[in-house]
Amino acid sequence: MASNAAYFSMVWMESFGYTGILRFIFPLAMPLLISFLPLFYYYFRSLTTLKYRVRGKQYYHLLPSVLVLILHLPFFSFPAQVASDFLSRKPIPAEFEWLSQYLLWAERISFYGVFTLQFLFYIVKFRTNLKLHRLRIELMFSYKENVDLRWMKLLFIGILLFFVGNDLIFLFRDEFPWFSIVFYSIGMIGINFFIGYHSLIQNELVENEIIARMTHYCALHREMTSPKSENQELFLAQELQKYQRSTLKTDTREQILQQLEKLMEDEDLYSDSKISIEDLAMKLSISSKNLSQAINEVYQKNFFNYINEYRIRKAKAMLESGENVTFSIEGIARMVGFQSKSSFYTAFKKSTGITPTEYRANYKEGVEINSPVR
Repeated sequence: MASNAAYFSMVWMESFGYTGILRFIFPLAMPLLISFLPLFYYYFRSLTTLKYRVRGKQYYHLLPSVLVLILHLPFFSFPAQVASDFLSRKPIPAEFEWLSQYLLWAERISFYGVFTLQFLFYIVKFRTNLKLHRLRIELMFSYKENVDLRWMKLLFIGILLFFVGNDLIFLFRDEFPWFSIVFYSIGMIGINFFIGYHSLIQNELVENEIIARMTHYCALHREMTSPKSENQELFLAQELQKYQRSTLKTDTREQILQQLEKLMEDEDLYSDSKISIEDLAMKLSISSKNLSQAINEVYQKNFFNYINEYRIRKAKAMLESGENVTFSIEGIARMVGFQSKSSFYTAFKKSTGITPTEYRANYKEGVEINSPVR
């Protein structure tokens, strides 16, 4: 946020002619922009990686920013007045024309070359790590709201559209100078507010939930974040092999699941919208690792899907009952443990092939409904 705000401020200084200040800090502008994605990547990793710290090879992500800074350092060869004229886009003496052209090309290479390649690189990095993160949370949580980091996907789409639009408008900056400034400013302010809002929410989540509950998953986490687990298929294969080599006996596994089923039926724990595998393990007085393993081995599903099947089954019963006709779909969703109407619709349609509204209407009309939910 600091690097983004600093770069934004320097763009405004140039737009309003504050060259007296800008000529002392101009070479920092492009490096600040180039540092934005690496710094945001560090933040992303701190959310998805237990006790993440920037160290060793992680500093290589900042290398492009350092190189771009070195590229722009010749700017200080300008005399004070020439530097101000250059920043104001005024004619400069012929003896400094070569330096002017060099700096213009350095800026273009940095923005259209380095930044573009950097953007593509981090899209791949974020996509890969988001897949692994979503696999992890499905092993632990019964919900995805505010933990699946979907807002980061929207952020990258927004940033891409913003820079494409800004580049197109930049081509006509001489004809519509103020429109270019207004578009850029509104876009940057919007991006900053979006990041700031979601970061504040996400920070509370990390401190109070993910970090607290991932203590028992340290070994699993290290395995999933290793270079050998860079895609979902390989990760699932590793998990399957791990379970096949497991020492959890068949009778122990069956005993665990019998206790789990009884607990779920007696206490309706699935209706707790924030129930986690750690919560259930504590109630059963067993390790969360053994519980997760039993669910995966016997039911061939993760904890997230296991809990949602209970919720869908209960929701179907409520939708079928004439006593619940006054309840809204959202009300039923929250009563069975879903945190939002949208997540309920997604899970229900995935399970039955139709929406809850359609299910209720069809049941009233006496239409037979086949569902894959057991």
